Amino acid sequence: MTNIYDVINELYNDDEGWNTVLERRYAEQFLRMEAFRGATDDELLEIWQQVMYLLIYCGNTSYKIGDMSGEDFIYCISWCHRNIGDFELDYESVDHFLSVIQRLLRFLKQKKAISSDTAADKCRLKLLGQDGSLLLFQKDGALPAEYEKYRTNREPDLENKVFMQLGQKLMTLFDMMQKYFDDARFRLDRRRASYAFFGSETEPEMNQGRPELLSSYWEYFIFDYRLRDTNERPVEHFYKYYKKNPDPQYGKSNNALIGLLESMLKIQMMVFTIEGEESDGWFSCRDFFTGSISELSLPVDESVDVRNLLCIAHVFEDGNLITEYLRSVIISPVAQKALYNRLSAFLAYYRVAHPDADWEMFVTDNPALVMHMVAYAAAPDMPMKPVYPSARAGEYKPAVIRKEDPVHQLLQQFSKLLNISWQDRNNLTQMWSDFHAVSPVACFSDEDVMVWTLALLENYMNSTGTFLLEISPYAESIHIDINRVAERSVAIRDALRLEPFDPRYMSEDAFMNMVFS
Repeated sequence: MTNIYDVINELYNDDEGWNTVLERRYAEQFLRMEAFRGATDDELLEIWQQVMYLLIYCGNTSYKIGDMSGEDFIYCISWCHRNIGDFELDYESVDHFLSVIQRLLRFLKQKKAISSDTAADKCRLKLLGQDGSLLLFQKDGALPAEYEKYRTNREPDLENKVFMQLGQKLMTLFDMMQKYFDDARFRLDRRRASYAFFGSETEPEMNQGRPELLSSYWEYFIFDYRLRDTNERPVEHFYKYYKKNPDPQYGKSNNALIGLLESMLKIQMMVFTIEGEESDGWFSCRDFFTGSISELSLPVDESVDVRNLLCIAHVFEDGNLITEYLRSVIISPVAQKALYNRLSAFLAYYRVAHPDADWEMFVTDNPALVMHMVAYAAAPDMPMKPVYPSARAGEYKPAVIRKEDPVHQLLQQFSKLLNISWQDRNNLTQMWSDFHAVSPVACFSDEDVMVWTLALLENYMNSTGTFLLEISPYAESIHIDINRVAERSVAIRDALRLEPFDPRYMSEDAFMNMVFS
């Protein structure tokens, strides 16, 4: 059970600036008074949450609690609805908020901290109808235009929504997502993710000595990995699912959980160096790829030597990390430069098929490659082959995908049968369309379609170093002449002038095979 006074201590110890909004002694005394009135521990936490709504509002605007009028509280409620993920704009929630604030104002007046305690009462009269309806606010939560135009003080919205008890909500969502994706229908995805992250298809288990390994794996799976069937990140898939199927046990908290999930969609993997500490727990960090500077909240204390430290983390838009684990390696400036040059060569390779790609797109599509490259950069004896796209590759213009083509349609069926990833599926259909553009063929039978499809698969596997299907045994099992497949395979290879690890058709798996095999 969370102790309310521990929560208050943590708030004021982390930032003494809250004393300018509501003095710590008054906060503690008010909660003790509420406890004396019979409030349970859970009720005290709920009461404090209502107080925190007001503190967050005043802390981010020019208002002082004692100076607020009834009108000001109307604007406060409107602002909280827009900027605090937990704040519900309905009769019951607004009634509860104003009831708590009424008692707080009366307490503060008794302590002679403020001179008037009637503002919340006046707000109540304007907002809460006798029939149980919430007045003034429109269905979308906005105030009427005629009401807004007389305002003299407009509070800017926050760049990112605030969520109460953020750590607890993140743990709840992580637990829900892990249970959801532990389902048997995601078994192949978990195995693929495990292979990309650990180099083994064996699903990871908790290591008591190194719990961060499992945490880091799930971070990768949820925020970086791409599901085979949809190419969605698991967090994107779960957001759509949970928005339609919220867990009833969380009641009204589901709105905040869904809002937090929406914020988590914007989380990105970031590789960075630490330039210096700006304020308590906040550091100036340089993006390893773009050189841009941003402030991040990091679990780093004074004992850590941040020189030559290259870090990887999943970061919210506001600069907070998703977990307490910060992965980092010590790499000399010379080795960092070599790593950057190598990854720049990979970006050039990637741009053959994706000419508009920037660093963000490259990292998003190849997260496991980037993570392993950073890790191996700390081991100078680790061999990694250099890569350079050929001059001819730079002239590549992808052909239009032939969706009505029978080979294309059979490839879609094979993709489901063979559990082919989205990246591989797109590359295969692009390879076939490119071949058909330079050497048009007509298929006069289902057998012809199958022969061309198997020939295409064979070329793709040979070029990328990936395994999708044993061609010869499969051809024999369906009574296809393997010599015909071989002839067509040569025709595709020669027409496209395919190269080993051809940059026109590279998946992340192919990149990994090229670099580390």
